[in-house]
Amino acid sequence: MDKSIQLIMDSIRKQFPLLVGDNNFKITSPINPNYNCLAWALHFDNRWMQPPSITLPPMDSVYYWPEGALQGTSIDCLVDAYRKKGFVICDNPDFEKEYQKITLYFHPENGDWTHAARQLRNGFWTSKMGSSHDIQHSTPFVLEGDYYGKVYCIMRRPFN
Repeated sequence: MDKSIQLIMDSIRKQFPLLVGDNNFKITSPINPNYNCLAWALHFDNRWMQPPSITLPPMDSVYYWPEGALQGTSIDCLVDAYRKKGFVICDNPDFEKEYQKITLYFHPENGDWTHAARQLRNGFWTSKMGSSHDIQHSTPFVLEGDYYGKVYCIMRRPFN
């Protein structure tokens, strides 16, 4: 493995220590600041998804928020945004070939959303790490901790 990739992976593991035991953890993209985890959960890699009512996205980014979705940093606003895109809350993160699944994370102390991850068709999960790399991980729960908080819910919608 390239030494620079190993250093990046070690840095990510410091923020997310549960990745240490994840044999499926890997970096899957170069750095790209044009999209974030919320957009990546919807398969967008050309826009920054966040409510226009909060801080502006990085310079030169196109940003997006589903029309009519609640705006704010509360996890309820994020759930509403994905509902507007056809997702419904489901019981578990298990792979179901007929459904796209996403996971939403939040800080339980204040109720603010922090992250979204998407399940891949191979059953693993993918996350966009801020404005940095995309990664693959085995389960949504390996990203729980101080940085992203806890899994709030799993949502799904049928594949088109």
